[in-house]
Amino acid sequence: MWVKNTSGKQDAMLTFAVISFAVVTTNLLLSTLGSFQGETISLTFHALDSGSMTAYLAATFGAYVTRRWTDKRFEGTESLDAE
Repeated sequence: MWVKNTSGKQDAMLTFAVISFAVVTTNLLLSTLGSFQGETISLTFHALDSGSMTAYLAATFGAYVTRRWTDKRFEGTESLDAE
């Protein structure tokens, strides 16, 4: 169910980043429509605040990039746990 990263491993942070991108993109597209009128239903779409979208995307993509950088930095090091 998780999105796989470039190493072929399932990646929770990448999954959250993809979901956040999809949510913001969907919100932008729906807010472009503005509203939908049917016979029995009326839907109105409003855009998220730009600061909220920035915070949402920056947090998820920032966490993903930071984790990837940390994984690469410590790649190949031995575990310090005593056995």
